[in-house]
Amino acid sequence: MSLASTAPGLLSRTRGFLRASGYFDEVGTVDAYLTFEAALAEVEGGLGIIPEAAVPAILAACRRDQLDMPGLREGAAAVGYPIVPLVAQLSELAGPHGQWVHYGTTTQDVMDTAQVLQMRGALSGTFDDLDKLEARLADLCDRHRRTPMAGRSKLQHGIPISFGYKVAVWLDQIHRSRKALARALDEACVLQFGGAIGTLASLQGRGTEVRAALARRLDLHDPAISWHVSRDRMAALAAALATNLAALAKMASDIAFLMATEVGELREPAAEGRGSSSTMPQKRNPVICEAILEAARCVQQAPGQVLDAMLQEQERGIGHGYRERMVLAEAICQLSGAASLACDLLSGLEVDTARMRANLDATGGLIHAEALMIHLSDRLGRIEAHHLLHQVAREVSDDGRALREALTARGITVPEEVWSEAAQIAPAQPMIDAVLAAWRARGEDTA
Repeated sequence: MSLASTAPGLLSRTRGFLRASGYFDEVGTVDAYLTFEAALAEVEGGLGIIPEAAVPAILAACRRDQLDMPGLREGAAAVGYPIVPLVAQLSELAGPHGQWVHYGTTTQDVMDTAQVLQMRGALSGTFDDLDKLEARLADLCDRHRRTPMAGRSKLQHGIPISFGYKVAVWLDQIHRSRKALARALDEACVLQFGGAIGTLASLQGRGTEVRAALARRLDLHDPAISWHVSRDRMAALAAALATNLAALAKMASDIAFLMATEVGELREPAAEGRGSSSTMPQKRNPVICEAILEAARCVQQAPGQVLDAMLQEQERGIGHGYRERMVLAEAICQLSGAASLACDLLSGLEVDTARMRANLDATGGLIHAEALMIHLSDRLGRIEAHHLLHQVAREVSDDGRALREALTARGITVPEEVWSEAAQIAPAQPMIDAVLAAWRARGEDTA
């Protein structure tokens, strides 16, 4: 069964989720098993480990349309793993050459390598979506690098920032976490081929030769030693998946807040019926943001669960494999769905610069208090300037006067440039440049 048919909400119908889940459903899983068995036969035939004449028959058998799928399901339920009944069917289909199917390998070799192939395939499209998302963020960042808006601390106005600066913060984290995910996936793309207990004893001294050739055939890394019970690469991948999703969710959380009626600075792309309410016709809910946030929360526990799967007994563990696979598959599908949704979100995000301007002015100039404090520090000292402005800010909040008016009433005049948002957002421009430069150098990254 596909994960897409059981996952709730908007995310399960996104192109990203559907694409990724196809790698982990029954068809995608069996195809990955067959890829391993066919590649193993080709390699062993080429090296003379099995008769070369057996290879065509085994390759012909390694086709899903040749399999008895109901029988495979029943056999997997009886044995506890699908590989034994699968190998039995392949051996029968290969006729006299069937004895050379699955030669020198073991169930976990097939399942682990298949999992690696599935993860790599499922994430290939996700990286494409993340690249598109980063490009849209970079464009948005550059276009709005000097668009002033309120910077918020603890949800309160702090000092002026530019919308481009806010977007640069999103881009920086998403770009770095995407690179970390690419590294973690690359490090996890390792062939599993160790035989019964990992020592390749059944191949009588030629095991590492077969392993190296099979790794090349499947375009996977050749490990120094079998990793049946060494799951650190999978744990690192789980952490990278959860981190990348959290980076997307940080952006979604910010956008959802900025869509609030009282704020109104951003809006999700408009579409018929999107974000509507069953009882409140005026609503335009941040449903895309909500789906991304839910995806991130669904995957928050994934690193801990896969870390627990590292606690394996002796040379072959018990009761870990299916849980690790399930957690990683779900995390990949959630990230893939969220990445495709985030692309849609950024492709039509509505930016209300007039509302940003109005919100900057909403506190009667209090948002400039830090700049005023720094200016007055030369005359009064920082502590006294802070104390004075704290008192004046309370008066302004109580009686509704503008900050400039309240300071004038106390005989304090401040040069016009101190009130300038442009001057206050200027120091962040090199940071924006640095983020954009790092993003533009992405061609040097490996994904």
